[in-house]
Amino acid sequence: MKCYKITKFASLMAAMLLLATGCASTPPKKYEKHAARLLIRLPQSCNTPSGATLDAEGSIILSIPNFNSDALLKDGLIESPVPPKMVKIDKNNELTTWYEFREEDMHPDTGKIGPMDCAFGPDGNLYVADMQGFWDNHQQSRLLRIDVIDGRPVGMDVVVEGFMVANGMVWKGDTLFVTESVLAYPKGSKKNSQLLSGVYAFKIDELKSGCLILPPYDENNPERHLMEVFRSSGREGFGAYGVTVDGKGNLYTSIIEDGLIYKTSFDDKGEPIETRLFAKSNDMVSADGIVWRKEDNRIYVADILNNAVFVVDMSGNVQTLNKKPDTDGAGGSLDQPCEVLIRGNELIVISMNIPWEDPTGLLVNTKINEPNTISVIPLERGDM
Repeated sequence: MKCYKITKFASLMAAMLLLATGCASTPPKKYEKHAARLLIRLPQSCNTPSGATLDAEGSIILSIPNFNSDALLKDGLIESPVPPKMVKIDKNNELTTWYEFREEDMHPDTGKIGPMDCAFGPDGNLYVADMQGFWDNHQQSRLLRIDVIDGRPVGMDVVVEGFMVANGMVWKGDTLFVTESVLAYPKGSKKNSQLLSGVYAFKIDELKSGCLILPPYDENNPERHLMEVFRSSGREGFGAYGVTVDGKGNLYTSIIEDGLIYKTSFDDKGEPIETRLFAKSNDMVSADGIVWRKEDNRIYVADILNNAVFVVDMSGNVQTLNKKPDTDGAGGSLDQPCEVLIRGNELIVISMNIPWEDPTGLLVNTKINEPNTISVIPLERGDM
C-alpha cells in the first residue's frame, strides 16, 4: 500500500490534498457475490491506513502512517497532529493501539516516520517499511524492526538505511524481500520517461548484525542485495510495489503504475533463475498490494487507481472481483484499495483514501473523505 513521486506524488502531496465529501454507490450486480462489506470503521486517529499482516493469533496488525494529518489539521477536522502508529484488529474486529512510535524512533533528519507494509519475521519480530519520500526523497527511507517479546512490542531498531521509497515486503523462509518503488528517478523532465524500481533480498542473520547501508543505485555496479530491477512507464512515478510468495516458493512483484505482475522463480539454493511478466490486463490499471491464497492457489490484487480488487490464477488470467466508482467508503465500499490480506475465508481490503495529482486521469477516487474504513470480501474454496 502506497506513496508516490508525483507526478511525483511524494514531493507534491502535501500541497495537493483536499478534503471533501463523496457518495457511496450500490455495487453493480455482477459483483454482488463478492460485494465488499464493512469490517471496521477507523477512528480519526487512524486517518491513513496502509500495510497489514497477521500475528501468531490471527489478529491484523495494521500500519497507520497518518499521511492525511496535515490536510485534516488545515481544514479544522482534527485539533492536534495525529502521530503514526501500528494498531491491532483482533478476531472480534476490536481495534487497539499495538505500538506507538517514540520520539527516538523518528528519522533523525526529517523527524518523521511513515510505516508502510509490514511482516513478521521467523524471529517473531515485526519488520516495517518506513517510507520517507513524502518529506525527503534522497535515500532517507528505512527498514525497521519492532522487537517483540511474549507477543508484545518492546522497542524499535533500524536495520537497513538508504532506500528511496521502501514499500512492500514478504518473507520466504529466512529471506525478506522488500520492494524499492524508485531506484532512481528518470533523468531530465521528459514526460513518461522510464522509471527504475526493484526488489531487495535480505537474510535474517544480516538484519541481526547491525544496520545495513544501501548505496545509491548504480546500474554498472548494483548493490549485492538488489535481486531484480524493473523498468516501467514512469506515468505515475512508482514502480515495484507489492510482493507475495506462492506455495512453490515463486515470488510475485506488482508494478503499481502499469498494472503488471512479474514472477520470479528460484533454484534449489534459493537463487533467482528467471523473472518474467506473469499477469497483465486492460482492466487492471494499477497493481498495488498483492497476496497469494493457498486455498484456491490464486493471487488477489488491490488496484488503487481503478478502485478495484482483482484475482489472478496461476496461468496469469485476471478477473475483476470487485470494482467501485468514486465512493466515500461508507458501508465498507472500496475507497482506494492499497492492500489485501487473507484472514481465513475473508479477503481483508485496506483502503488508503489518499489522493495525489494524477496527470493520467486514471485515479477514480480523487478526494479525502470520511469515514476511513477497512473492508472485507467473503471468499470460498476455489472462489473465482
